[in-house]
Parts: sequence; structure tokens; C-alpha cells
Amino acid sequence: MKTTFFKKIVLMIGAFILALSVVPNASVKAAVDYSGGLLDGKQLYNSGGFTGGSLIGTEATDNNENTSFLVDKSTPGPTGTLDHIYYDFDSPQTVVSYRLKADKSTNIVIELLDSQGNYVTYFQVSTTDGSLVTLPVPADGVSKISLVNTNANSTLKVFEFNAYTPEPQPEQPSGNRAIMVVTMTTGLEKEFDLSMQEVNSFIDWYETKQAGSGKASYAIDKHDNNKGPFKSRKDYILFDRVLTFEVSEY
Repeated sequence: MKTTFFKKIVLMIGAFILALSVVPNASVKAAVDYSGGLLDGKQLYNSGGFTGGSLIGTEATDNNENTSFLVDKSTPGPTGTLDHIYYDFDSPQTVVSYRLKADKSTNIVIELLDSQGNYVTYFQVSTTDGSLVTLPVPADGVSKISLVNTNANSTLKVFEFNAYTPEPQPEQPSGNRAIMVVTMTTGLEKEFDLSMQEVNSFIDWYETKQAGSGKASYAIDKHDNNKGPFKSRKDYILFDRVLTFEVSEY
């Protein structure tokens, strides 16, 4: 009796776990992160070419592989099927890479066009697993991007499609300024943000005074640092109060 009851409990728990495992989760996002591109959440146009057509949803640009858009099979001619999806940029862009997740990996073309409708470049696509594909040469002046199903016998299901611009380059330091920290004999540290010309002037004064000549003090202009209501502020450094100083160029 107890054994039968125990078996029933185990079966009920197993069925509950199985039910949880098959319940779809609408909030699940793409395994690959497609975001950060020019087509993030954009509504594309679906047409028989790279003009006209009708506005569709964001199924192919929502960073969610659970949604998709079905592109018609290709039929040549002015009355052809809706085998294109495309997007017009507000201003010309530089495209360096793309990601595409689709149910096929052949008979797909990406077209990049300028503001006059001329090709900047176009190419056959073979990678459709969502991997980042870098163009051999950056495409400049791109005003429109179009994805075409060239298969005359089959539709194309597009799960995700995005294109990317170059990563912004970090600003390089100018190399003509430095942070100078003067440590006094009392242990007090004074920090100054100076041009290298000002730093070199301070070093010249210090070395000249160390050699036995020159003024006993040196005035460092604090510029706009904590100026307050004053026209200018200077910090006077006494030679015999300087223990060390450190210069960090940037």
C-alpha cells in the first residue's frame, strides 16, 4: 500500500516537471546577442525590390530568435513576389559587419545601396547561424540595406538580421600634459594638472636651485582649479620644503 502511494507521488512529480519543461517561455531572448546594430528594433519594408512595399513588424530585428518573418520565394519581373526586406537609414552609414539567423544558408543576397539607389556593394550570404560576419572592405555611404531571397522554389524564414558600424576608437591622449605630484617635507602632497611646458619649467627651476642659484620659491599657476572669485591662483613652492615630486604624462 505504501509502495503504491509512493509510486503515485513520484509519477505526479515527474509529470509536473515534464509539463514545466514544455511550456514555452515568451520572454526568452536570442542565444546570440544581435543588439547594438543599425537595425535594432526597426520595422523593415517587404517588397518585390528595394523600393515600395509595405511596412512590417520587428520580427526580424527584435533580438528574439523565437520570432521570425517569412520572405517569399523569388519570382523575377515587375510583378514578382515579395522576396525583399529592406530598411532606409536616416543618414548614410558605414557598414562593416552583419549577423543573420535564417532557416537556410543558400540563395540569399545582401544589397547595400547609396542615396541614389546605386550599389555600394552586394554579396551572397552563406553564414546564417547568427555569427558575426565582417565585410572584406567597409562599405561607406550606405543609405539602404536589403536582404533578398533568390530561391525560386522556397521561402526564407528570417529570425534575426542586423548590420553594424565600426566600433568607436578611444580618444588618444594628447601627450603634452601631465599630473605632477609634489610631496612636501611635512608629508603633504600637492597635485597639479599642468602642460609639459609648465612641468619642464618647474624641473628647470628645481635643478637650478639645487645647483646653488635661482629663486627660493616657485609659483605654480593653478589655472581654473578651484579658482572661486579670484582672477588667478598660484601655489608657491619653497625649495627647501620639497621632498620629492612625481610627473605622470598623459
